[in-house]
Amino acid sequence: MQALRTARLVLDAPRETDIPAVYEACLDPEIARWIPLPEPYTRESAEFFVHSYVPHGLASGRFTVWAIREGETAPLIGAVEVRRDEAGGAASLGCWLTPSARRRGVMTEALTAVCSFALSPDGLGFDRLYWEYLPGNEASRRLADAVGFDFSGARPHTADFHGEQREALTGVLRRDDVRG
Repeated sequence: MQALRTARLVLDAPRETDIPAVYEACLDPEIARWIPLPEPYTRESAEFFVHSYVPHGLASGRFTVWAIREGETAPLIGAVEVRRDEAGGAASLGCWLTPSARRRGVMTEALTAVCSFALSPDGLGFDRLYWEYLPGNEASRRLADAVGFDFSGARPHTADFHGEQREALTGVLRRDDVRG
């Protein structure tokens, strides 16, 4: 897995020592409200995420998960996932951030780096990335807008979220749209 670095962040693979931080983060009601996590979220869920889910994604080539850190040896404060779509030339993004790391531009910085890498021919080589937004999650929409996702022309569709059908919109970021 390619580690990514920004001015203040290191994005690398989740590791054994991250299990307590993943567990605590996924108990946060805001994360549970918008991310389709197992219910209830247990320490075993966090262990599965680090020991099985992340390595399987890399081994299969289906998805890549980066831990977000504010330094090489700093604890995990969030995660970003890039999931290959069935068509192959595109991928979808998902992310979460601990409450203490929010509203400081951390996720915008992390996503800008991940999107650049995912769309680069020298990185993951995707032509386009998709961002699914559930109305009501305005922080998600602001984040997608800040990174450059385009929702113009997006038509509402139905997304399955914890077994419930919810209205959603999908934005796109193309290789030619990447900023910085």
